[in-house]
Amino acid sequence: MTPAAMQCRAFIYTGPGRMELRPAETPPPGPGQMRCRTVCSLVSIGTEMTCYAREVEPGSVWDEWIQYPFEPGYSSVGRIVDVGGGVEGLRAGDLVCSNAPHRGSFTDNAENIYRVPENVSPESAAWFQLNIIVQNGIRETRPVLGESAVVIGLGPLGQLAVRLLGLCGLSSLVAVDPSDERCALAEGNGPDEILAATADAAVDRVRELTGGRGAEIVFDITGHPAVFHAAQHMLARRGRLGLIGDVPKPGEQTLTHDIVSNSISIVGAHGAVPPRTGNDYYRWGRQEMTEFFFGLVAAGRISLDELTTHRITPGQAPERYAEIHAERAAYMGVFVDWTGEDA
Repeated sequence: MTPAAMQCRAFIYTGPGRMELRPAETPPPGPGQMRCRTVCSLVSIGTEMTCYAREVEPGSVWDEWIQYPFEPGYSSVGRIVDVGGGVEGLRAGDLVCSNAPHRGSFTDNAENIYRVPENVSPESAAWFQLNIIVQNGIRETRPVLGESAVVIGLGPLGQLAVRLLGLCGLSSLVAVDPSDERCALAEGNGPDEILAATADAAVDRVRELTGGRGAEIVFDITGHPAVFHAAQHMLARRGRLGLIGDVPKPGEQTLTHDIVSNSISIVGAHGAVPPRTGNDYYRWGRQEMTEFFFGLVAAGRISLDELTTHRITPGQAPERYAEIHAERAAYMGVFVDWTGEDA
């Protein structure tokens, strides 16, 4: 007998600034797939708010991607209900994480699903995809022992970045964000110096902290095109500018004379580029980066609990999304609790 579709509810953007919680169906798994009942999902307050408002540059990848109706979200944790043919190593009852959008249940390909260890909580596991984005950006920029680095932007990606970079043996790590609340969340979690300032205002202090040379690496993790300009002025000669997170209006980014005069390298890194598993050419695939992240969390080498600022139910989401868009700096780790949903 063929399993029936599961009924659930899902977040849907119906237009700019409009969100609904709608009934949805989750089909039974086909070959190489599994169906899961969602435990929690993490709101990406950067990407999801960009899609919510759709304030993007015409012709950009954002413009092509955001088409309504649009299902937001890509960081879900759930328990397997049933599996399709050909799936090995996972079974009903296992806790897993997936790129599935915000919905009460989901069916996904096994290659997009990762097992969550018993010593990692569902909420910690939900950071897995943001971790892949950040780890990939750090690895592509290749920090070296003893170098100095700057992280501009202490949203969710920036918070993960300072925690991971704090393990890299840097001589100094400076974090920059104008929000006092966001700066407080980074204290004791990697940075040697935290500047509650805009990127423009922080340039002179960064150069002072680096003995006038500038930093070997600067990460722009803001999504704001104006920051790109200031970041170039913070770099040392032959420095690397790492771009983590896509800018909705890339045409507003400007190059400075520093790129050529100081032989600066710009490193773009997208979390979807690494393969599922590593190979001789690409050592760290998504699987390896996820397992490494879970190991750090389980060993207590990075702290995530303080990043949880809000927990909401699915029914609260439409109102809360409007609030997040209006006052994003007041939010960080926003989790949707799906355990009260009927399956």
